[in-house]
Amino acid sequence: MEKRTADGKSKKNISLLASMLIMFFAALTVCVALTVLTFSFFGRRVYTRLITGEMLTQADFIAEEAKKTLNGEVPADSFRFMLRSVDSTVIILDVNSEPLLMMRDKKPDQMPEQQEQGEPEPRDGAEGMNRNDENIMFCRALLGDVTADPDTKFVKVDKERGAIVASLIHDSDENVLGAVFLIRPVADITSASRSLLIALVISSGTVGLLMLIPLFFMARWLTRPVERLTKAAAELSGGDYSKRVDPKGSLEVRELGTTFNTLAESLQETIGALTIERNRLRAILDGLNEGIIGFGRCGNVLRCNSSALRLLECPHSVEESPELDKIIALAQKVLDSGVGSTESFKIGERLISVSVAPFEEETGRLAGAVALLMDVTEAERLEQTRRDYVANVSHELRTPLASIRGIADMLNDGMVKSEDDKFRYYGYILNESIRLSKLINDLLELSRLQSGRVALKLSKVELYEIIADVADRMTDPARELGMNVDLTIPEGRYYANSNPDRVEQVLVTLMDNAVKHGTEGGTITVSMTDNETKWLISVANPAEIEKHDLEHIFERFYKADVAHTGEGTGLGLAIAEEVLQLLGETIDVTYENGIIRFTFSVTKKL
Repeated sequence: MEKRTADGKSKKNISLLASMLIMFFAALTVCVALTVLTFSFFGRRVYTRLITGEMLTQADFIAEEAKKTLNGEVPADSFRFMLRSVDSTVIILDVNSEPLLMMRDKKPDQMPEQQEQGEPEPRDGAEGMNRNDENIMFCRALLGDVTADPDTKFVKVDKERGAIVASLIHDSDENVLGAVFLIRPVADITSASRSLLIALVISSGTVGLLMLIPLFFMARWLTRPVERLTKAAAELSGGDYSKRVDPKGSLEVRELGTTFNTLAESLQETIGALTIERNRLRAILDGLNEGIIGFGRCGNVLRCNSSALRLLECPHSVEESPELDKIIALAQKVLDSGVGSTESFKIGERLISVSVAPFEEETGRLAGAVALLMDVTEAERLEQTRRDYVANVSHELRTPLASIRGIADMLNDGMVKSEDDKFRYYGYILNESIRLSKLINDLLELSRLQSGRVALKLSKVELYEIIADVADRMTDPARELGMNVDLTIPEGRYYANSNPDRVEQVLVTLMDNAVKHGTEGGTITVSMTDNETKWLISVANPAEIEKHDLEHIFERFYKADVAHTGEGTGLGLAIAEEVLQLLGETIDVTYENGIIRFTFSVTKKL
């Protein structure tokens, strides 16, 4: 099997079984090669030593038989027949270096059965000496060395002639009669040693091939547990932390299997604990209203919670947000400087504040950054409302106070001489004081309602009496402006579960608003409809108002008259909305065909 590495180079994967077999063949090859080399250096010497030992035995035997033949104990034919079985060149010399009895020559290129047999010759015979003159001359040269020390076995190895041994022939009185020389040619020794070497190589190869079968099964026995461990490790790395192995095989493999199981159990426990912590952290992060985005050391997004997706208006992934590049740039800036930073981004209709802070590893190395996303739209709106509230309160208070102070300065300086003018200015001061008192009371009332400290007691209420009484009271102020009040509710008993004083307060506020801001000569219509569990009470009148003003009509101090020159404090409708919210009711406003209609609900008494 071949795989590619990270640098593009090919890498061959060889199994353990194949590796063991290759190692065996390599070892066998090295063993045979070393055997051949060793035998080449030492085998021939050992073999020559064995051959010379065998030749010495033969030489001693031939010398003894030659002695018996000379003594007449053994017939010459028997001696001749005996020499035919000798596979070496035989030369027998007397002490005078002359041929004794007979000689036998072995041709180097013939096998023993093909060798020419010499005829027995007399001591002075010259027939048969012509064929091995060189050997005879060589042996004559050695005869002196052989007879010099009768007790020493003569052995000589010549590179040209081969192995040469000699044995002395003694008479009955132990006198030296001559010597027997045996010569084994070099070719015979080389051929024999080569044959032995070939046999040794063939036998080694045969034994190696025969050993391959048990070696294969032994290698399989050794490698099968390793394969199981490898497979289990692969499954473990793939996420199956419950994988275990049965420790089998050799001692080392069993120990490895036991260690693997211990490691797997420890890893499973660790991964389980980390998973629990991860899920707990994920639940905590997803439970936050603030968005969290984690960045790596290179500014890449690692993780974000669901609130971040919601704030960035991304249904699936934070990468879908067009504002992500800006946040990443801010995170990269923090990573480069190591100092936290905060910026705000407009996403749709909302204002998102992004605070990025770096975090470090235990070693102090910068590990990444965390971005905290907060929707500050409501906070910004509340801050703007607060600023507007302070501005409106200051404006509303400044107007009557300015009037009171101006008139008081005139009266104090004696600029008003006429008593009628004085009484008229006193009336102005009184009206402005009442207006200022009403404004303060409305502010206190609104603050009390918004603080949640006001407890409203609910009881059985008869709505027709309250509505009819309020409509009757508002008839005269409406007539002064040329307006009419039309009560369209049939007389009857309409019971509700509410607070009668607060219902009356809301109804008075709506009708007072209609009288003050309605079109002169118009009709204020009061009606009520049945909506299952609720009574819906409506106050409608002709008016001129822009549609965009309807969105802010229940806000504090809001007036369609931007200059705030009209009557009223701008708190009445805000107070009415707060009262109805405390009662668990709703109020809506619509504007169609020049008619503005306020509708609030009251829960029925079942």
